[in-house]
Amino acid sequence: MDAKFQPAIAAIKAGDLEKFRSLLREDPSLATARSSKNHPHLLQCLVLDGYEVPHTVEMAKILIDAGAPLAFVDDALVAASSMGNLDVLPVLLDAGAAINGNGTWSPIEDAMSFGQERVVRFLLERGATIHNLRIAAGVGRADLIDGFFNADGSLKPEAGKLAWPFGDPAEGWSLDPQDIIDNAFVYACMGGHIDAAERLLQHGARINAIPPGFDYAGAGLHYAAHEGQRPMVEYLLAHGADPHVKSTKVSGTIHDTESSPASWAEHAGHPEIKQLLDRAEKGE
Repeated sequence: MDAKFQPAIAAIKAGDLEKFRSLLREDPSLATARSSKNHPHLLQCLVLDGYEVPHTVEMAKILIDAGAPLAFVDDALVAASSMGNLDVLPVLLDAGAAINGNGTWSPIEDAMSFGQERVVRFLLERGATIHNLRIAAGVGRADLIDGFFNADGSLKPEAGKLAWPFGDPAEGWSLDPQDIIDNAFVYACMGGHIDAAERLLQHGARINAIPPGFDYAGAGLHYAAHEGQRPMVEYLLAHGADPHVKSTKVSGTIHDTESSPASWAEHAGHPEIKQLLDRAEKGE
C-alpha cells in the first residue's frame, strides 16, 4: 500500500492496538482513503494481513467508527470470507456489509472458491441466500437444483451467470448455458457434494468438462482431488470421469500446464488420493 499506510500496517501485523488507535486519531483519513497499489484500502488490508493476529476485531471497529465507507466494508467482507477470517465477519455484517454481495459475486461464493467451509456455514446461518445454481451446488443443496431448470430442461434466468473472484476476463464471459451447468458441477465436486453432482449430471453436466469461471481451470475430478474429497473422487471415477484429463493451467508445481487430477492431489498433500488416481490411470 501507499507510504501513508505503512505505519498502520506495521501496527496491524504486530497486533499493536494502542499504536493503531493512535495513528487513526492522528490521521482519520487512514480509514477513508484508498491506496494506489496492493490492497485498495486499510480495512481490506486488516482482514487479510491481520488474519489470526491479536486485536483485529478491535481494529476493524476502529476503522468503521472512523468512517470507513460502506463500500470498504463490503470489500472487506468478501476478502475476509476468502481468508476464513471468521472473527471479523460479525463486525462487518453488523456494520451493514452486503451479505449477498453486489449481484454478480458474493461473500459465500468467495468462501466456496477458497474452500472455507466454516465461513459458508456461518454466512448461511446469518441469512446468506442460495440465489443461483453455483451456490446451490457448492453448498450441497441438491434439493434446490431442479428449481433452476425449466420443465424442458433449459436453464431459468435465476440460475445466474458465470462469475469468479477476479475481474471479468478480457474476452468476457461465456453465455452458454452448458458452461453454467458445468461450472456448478465443479463447485459440487469441490465441496464433496455427491447428491448435488448427481443431480447436475442428470441435468446434462459433462463429467469431464473444464468450464470457465476458475483461475486454475480443471475438471470436477481435479477439484475433488485437490480438496481431498475421496468419496467424490471415487464417485466420479465410478461414473466415467477420466483420470487422464488434463487441466489447462497447472501441474504438480501449480504453475505449469497440462496437469492430471493425480498431480493436483499430490500438490495439495493428499497422497492416498494420488495413489487412487494413479491406479485409475493404469486401469487397475
